[in-house]
Amino acid sequence: MEHLYWDLGSCVGVTSIEVELRGVQARVCLMDEEEYQAYLDGDEYEYHGGYWDSSPTILDVPYDARWYLVVDGYDGRITARVSKLVD
Repeated sequence: MEHLYWDLGSCVGVTSIEVELRGVQARVCLMDEEEYQAYLDGDEYEYHGGYWDSSPTILDVPYDARWYLVVDGYDGRITARVSKLVD
């Protein structure tokens, strides 16, 4: 399964993640550790985010946990820049 991913480490609920897409539209998924493992295993999973065709995109971390950000480019030629923003 090809995808870009970032291990964001432990984030608190006041953290925002900014994602700048370069290339094409993509599905941007913010997942906690359990959901990311389910994603890797091909099981059902839940995520925060969605399909984005504009940039930058800002996702808010909903609760304190270890977080992963996944970017699925539909044609496999996408790049992205990710930044943590803390209020």
